[in-house]
Amino acid sequence: MMNFKWNTAIPATTVRTCSLKKEQSLWRNEFSDEWEHPFLVIDSEVIRLWNNLLQPLILSASGLYVMESREVLKNTFTLSQIWDSMSAAGIHRDTPVTVIGGGLVCDIGAMAASTYLRGLRLMLVPTTLLCMVDACLGGKTGVNLAGAKNQVGTFNPAGKILVAPDFLDTLPAREFRGGIAEIIKTALIGDRSIKGLLERIDIEKPDKNDILEIVHKCLEVKGGIVTRDLRETGTRMLLNLGHTIGHALESVSDFQLSHGEAVGLGLLGEAAIAVSLGGNSKLPGEIRSMLEQAGLPTCLSDTVSGEKLALLFERDKKTRRDGRIWALPFDWCDCRLERLTPDQEEKALPFALNLLGA
Repeated sequence: MMNFKWNTAIPATTVRTCSLKKEQSLWRNEFSDEWEHPFLVIDSEVIRLWNNLLQPLILSASGLYVMESREVLKNTFTLSQIWDSMSAAGIHRDTPVTVIGGGLVCDIGAMAASTYLRGLRLMLVPTTLLCMVDACLGGKTGVNLAGAKNQVGTFNPAGKILVAPDFLDTLPAREFRGGIAEIIKTALIGDRSIKGLLERIDIEKPDKNDILEIVHKCLEVKGGIVTRDLRETGTRMLLNLGHTIGHALESVSDFQLSHGEAVGLGLLGEAAIAVSLGGNSKLPGEIRSMLEQAGLPTCLSDTVSGEKLALLFERDKKTRRDGRIWALPFDWCDCRLERLTPDQEEKALPFALNLLGA
């Protein structure tokens, strides 16, 4: 018998904040040394809105792939197109990849970086609130397959994350609200003080210092969990709070619900399931109030059957042979992983659907 122990050490992730108003120092300081001449993957809307700022970076890049941030494009075909662009650009193992966009673009761009030439150095520049507070950190990459969310992916933490809240100046209000759902999720999991910060946010004109404080607190909670469980074999599954129901609702709506909207509904539905198992009965009402304050939906506009959701749950990555692992909020900072058998799930799901008006 032979036994080999592999060195699987992952480089650390550095998170930096910057101002886009200081354009010259931005490119000089953040894209120097090992980050020079990156291959770029950029959201097409970000290029349209921030073209003047991005031009120096684009002109110095090793290559460029521009994509629309549309859920129907988060697939293996788009991933293949990015690989083809990387190949045509002739990039090497020491060429860094920089992805500039929201969660969808960062997911697929990071996956391309993790797989082309078996892995390239990665920088993420999140341009949406949702991506800044959640998706940019932790190394999850992915594409959808056959209508189900993130069925193919890797774990590939970025070496560097650059947070520039100025990007939020041009973010549509619906996208900003979607990010708040992920903030509520993080507050439920590990830091109730975030709730107080949210209550003072002016959604129409948020203060950048408040945003940076929320980003810091959210990344602190998520980073604390992910550093202990990068590959999601245990406690990292808590970060899927709201996502078991949320991903299913996204799919069943043909992605007419945004990710943030679906996660918000998922938080509400999963809190109802937790109540049925002994959780705090007041928590669903508190979550509903926060969602309403953010202008997020709190009920479904169309009827959804439990049977249809159950079929989509089968493709959830927390599904095991003997049941499905749910991240459920029993109270603030008391989220638990509960393995529900099909029979238990069948009894619990109506509580969620009733609360969501399905």
